[in-house]
Amino acid sequence: MDLERNVHIPELYDLQHVNDNEIHLSYDYQDNLLNKTLSPQIFKNDITNGFLVNLQQIIALMIDSNVITRNWFSFTTSKYYSRYSN
Repeated sequence: MDLERNVHIPELYDLQHVNDNEIHLSYDYQDNLLNKTLSPQIFKNDITNGFLVNLQQIIALMIDSNVITRNWFSFTTSKYYSRYSN
C-alpha cells in the first residue's frame, strides 16, 4: 500500500525511482501493526479477525497520510517520503 505509487502515473513513478537506494528501511507497520499491538485472543474469532484486517488497512492509510503532513514544509524531500527510521 504505497501511497505515492497510487497517486502518480505508474510509469513516471518507476522512472523517478529507478536509482533509489533502500538503505534506511523503516518498520513495515502495514502488515502487522495490529498483530503486534493487540492480544492474540482477539484474532481467534473469525468475524473479529476479518474486521481487524480491514481496520488495519485503514489505520495504515491514516499513518501514510500523516507522513505527508510531516514532510509538507521540508522542501528537500518528497512529500510522500516515508522511509524514516523512527
